[in-house]
Amino acid sequence: MSKYLSQYGFKTWNKEQLFTQIDLIHIFRQGDQIITKLGENVTNVTNVSKRYEVFDIRSFLKSKIEQIEANFPIHYYKFRLKSGVQELTLISDEVMINNTPFYKSFYILNSSDKSRRLNMNMGLFRADNNSYVVGTIKNLSLSRKHLKGVTQLAEEASQSIGAETFDEQIKAIQSLVGERVMLSKVREIIVDKDLQINHRKFDALKNSLRHSPTDRITALTNLQLETLSTPSETLQIDSKNDFLIDAYQVFNCYIQVFSRQDSYIVKKETEKILKITQCFVRDEKLNSILDELFN
Repeated sequence: MSKYLSQYGFKTWNKEQLFTQIDLIHIFRQGDQIITKLGENVTNVTNVSKRYEVFDIRSFLKSKIEQIEANFPIHYYKFRLKSGVQELTLISDEVMINNTPFYKSFYILNSSDKSRRLNMNMGLFRADNNSYVVGTIKNLSLSRKHLKGVTQLAEEASQSIGAETFDEQIKAIQSLVGERVMLSKVREIIVDKDLQINHRKFDALKNSLRHSPTDRITALTNLQLETLSTPSETLQIDSKNDFLIDAYQVFNCYIQVFSRQDSYIVKKETEKILKITQCFVRDEKLNSILDELFN
């Protein structure tokens, strides 16, 4: 096992052991309360409305594991049970992109305490920095509150899982390798609406570009460092302080910002940052841009 997978709590695949853990989960409704038990122990009691629908995560997990295993080899897994949250990550084959190992991965998260949405997604997990990518795919993709109809939607969203599912994500990330993009264009993509929160996202990216343990920019000039250190809401980018950044580096640094978020958020932010593919600075344009910047 990769030292990183072990570091982040993954175990070697053991279907029997996992099913034994899953079988301990009991979630049921009693009046206006949802009760979560792990074996004989009550782990959570939550008040709910009449619209709340109990989701049978125990049966669903076992069914989806069987379905995934029929299409992909499962090598590692991580299963977390905490209070009213049940979270499973499955790791399949390794994919090398720009000499970096990613893994085909599956995420299913349920909560019986109303703290989280039901999340299901497939994505690429990068083990050396505990971040993952969720792109635009039709299969096994869902984010829903636990309201009436959630069970049916979950089944519909996960009917088909095929080997080609990851191709779109892999090609999108591979397309970034060797390309460059202007910092100003990256900012335009991130700070598109809801300005206050998106300014914070751009600030988080700039911080990641400076300090990421795996993808930070090295040898920054004093002006570049000052630009990346200035709060987005007050930052003015012009021909004097704008500069080119490796697109693959930008992508990875941005995704790392959301490494602790639910997969539906990661999916939304993955789709956003991949818009940099529309802003690549091609070689034929580079000389004219450099002339404008420095002459």
